[in-house]
Amino acid sequence: MNAPQLNLICPTRFLSAFARTLLLTSSFAASCFAQVNVLTQHNDNARTGANLNETTLTPSNVNSKQFGMLFKRVVDDQVYGQPLVLSGVNTAAGTHTLVYITTVANSVYAFDADDPSIDKPYWHVNFGTPANLSDGNFGCTDMNGNIGIVGTPVIDPVRGALYVVALTRTSAGFIQRLHALDVATGADLPNSPVVIVADSFDALRQNQRPALLLANDTVYVGYASHCDHGAYHGFLFGFDPTSLKQTRIFNPSPTGNAASIWQSGQGPAADPNGNIYFVTGNGSWDGQSNFSESFIKLDAHLHLLDWFTPSNHEDLDAKDIDLDSSGALLIPGTHLVVDGGKEGVLYLVDAARMGHLGDQNAAQHFQVSDSHIHSLVYWSSAKNSSLLYMWGQKDQLRVFKFTGTKFEVQPFATRPKPNTGHPGAMLALSANGNKNGILWASVQASGDAWHESRPGILHAYDADQVSTEFWNSLQNSARDNCDNYSKMAPPTIANGRVYLPSFGTKNTGTGQLCVYGLLPTPGTPTPGQKIPPASGRR
Repeated sequence: MNAPQLNLICPTRFLSAFARTLLLTSSFAASCFAQVNVLTQHNDNARTGANLNETTLTPSNVNSKQFGMLFKRVVDDQVYGQPLVLSGVNTAAGTHTLVYITTVANSVYAFDADDPSIDKPYWHVNFGTPANLSDGNFGCTDMNGNIGIVGTPVIDPVRGALYVVALTRTSAGFIQRLHALDVATGADLPNSPVVIVADSFDALRQNQRPALLLANDTVYVGYASHCDHGAYHGFLFGFDPTSLKQTRIFNPSPTGNAASIWQSGQGPAADPNGNIYFVTGNGSWDGQSNFSESFIKLDAHLHLLDWFTPSNHEDLDAKDIDLDSSGALLIPGTHLVVDGGKEGVLYLVDAARMGHLGDQNAAQHFQVSDSHIHSLVYWSSAKNSSLLYMWGQKDQLRVFKFTGTKFEVQPFATRPKPNTGHPGAMLALSANGNKNGILWASVQASGDAWHESRPGILHAYDADQVSTEFWNSLQNSARDNCDNYSKMAPPTIANGRVYLPSFGTKNTGTGQLCVYGLLPTPGTPTPGQKIPPASGRR
């Protein structure tokens, strides 16, 4: 799962279950229509944020006349996870492409990804009363309501399973469970769910914030905290995807505290060899067993292979300037990993030799912003070579060119107007290989979204020349406005559609999914619409 998966859609309801499984993993089949699946957060296990198989949406047709909102789906609470897309799902109503979203009320929804006329979900499951931020007296409103399902799930198309973690209030207290759901029905598969437990694991205080990772035939589940409150650790668990048996665990602060895997919701990354990468936040550090404010490299069994820690890690910890605010991104075709933190410094680290303690051991580090960096996207353009995109809080959108070994320290391109506050834009990119790149940026339209829900806006920029804006969701607000910004959840682009999560219309307790695409031209039926019989003589 190192790239958005290209699947081939055939009438699978006529095929055996075995044949459908083969079809899901095949690379070619006659008379089938190719579609892209987005099965994991930020599109691939390198966490590049790019879909390089988008052929429908182009710079010539993403504009306010041809592109806009096709439909909206209201859900029961705020959506913190990125929408995921799976094609060829053999539902009771036939074979369809589904889009999956989760809410902090402990719900998972599966909607039709294409057809505006199918307004009800194919399925909706709820895992019971969610924990609420007030349950832990956390002392902040970084999240301001329910905290049931926070991290983005992951999908295994071969097993037909969606893996998701829910935090539930029970009569005995709070528990977290890993579920494996049938992608077609939402039913728990055999052996699902399983309760997540470990020494020093507090189910209420451990925030399952980072997206789940599927690699090495293992489901990896990582943890941060709520408001850095109380005793917690940056656990990373590994589970067998069929039995859901916990097979491995890594704790980056076993004799200390914290060192969470926050990454603003980005999941751990995995390279082609199955090694796992992430960056930790505030907490204990001794360079032996406790590794806060550090790049971490683990093998498939979660054994520590290597690490890097900046020289000023003690200052980062003391001032709550987490190193891990963007998350680890693996640069394709290299053994380099990049991350930007709250300090606004970009670190490039050689995964073949991370170098341990000291800035001098990084492949490169330099100041790219004077504010937090919460999202990175990477793309290799035919026109401009390799580019890294970021849009920090209260900062301009900036693009840096990658030379093959390092980044040019002066921005290749910027936009003049900074955004208005925390957390800045969450980014995604669509392109047809190295051409027709569109940078999508979801951000608050005004104010600061740190402690309250704020109106949102989705932008579409020319990825080769970000000074050019093709479209935004407030140009025709009556048609395209998706209401409140979903903090730190990037949009998903697949098969000519853009799926944007939203916090809905209120500060807490509402949520929705907005689906954008090319608008139907007069006389052209939308999917599911019947064509009326022609009038006059036949």
